[in-house]
Amino acid sequence: MRVNITRAREKSGFTQKAVAESLGISRTAYSKIEKGPTKILGRRIGKIAEVLGVSLDELLLGYIPDPDSAGRLEQERADYGLKKASLVAGYEEKLEAGSREKAALMALVESLKETIRNQEDIIAMLRRRIPEEND
Repeated sequence: MRVNITRAREKSGFTQKAVAESLGISRTAYSKIEKGPTKILGRRIGKIAEVLGVSLDELLLGYIPDPDSAGRLEQERADYGLKKASLVAGYEEKLEAGSREKAALMALVESLKETIRNQEDIIAMLRRRIPEEND
């Protein structure tokens, strides 16, 4: 912010002394605002902006905000929200489809296990019959 104050002062053609006089402070005190450790209080920053003929936003941000930017930002947020909702919905659909597929595969695995058990039972029964036929 200090850089913005210096830049605005230089752009408007004021000296530190002239701004200091307008603020009712010494040039040294003003110099400390631009360069030194002095904290800039809310009412003083507003007065500095007024003296330099710039908006408070420009002094704080270092540029003049585009008045349409807030509307564009809100539109971007809305678009982001819609895209996020769409992606989440798509993900949830895929997750649900995956769950259904998993359930179907688990049922198939159980069916195959049952088939294997039946075949093992048949094999065991045939093995018991083979020795009987050789007797």
